[in-house]
Amino acid sequence: MNKNQKIALAEKDLTVKTLGFKLDLHPTYISFLLTGTLKPPKTRKRICEILEKPESYLWPKDKIDS
Repeated sequence: MNKNQKIALAEKDLTVKTLGFKLDLHPTYISFLLTGTLKPPKTRKRICEILEKPESYLWPKDKIDS
């Protein structure tokens, strides 16, 4: 998890586990998403909506083809 993701989670008072509950996904899966191991665009979009941050902020080094 990068610094921006940690800040965004803290601002919303969320953990990886609670974000997983909100998305109805396992926390381990959420961890893989945050680290960039997995890159499903729809789920990333949902995370951005919950954290109210753009994808370029949460994953600054990634480029996703839509």
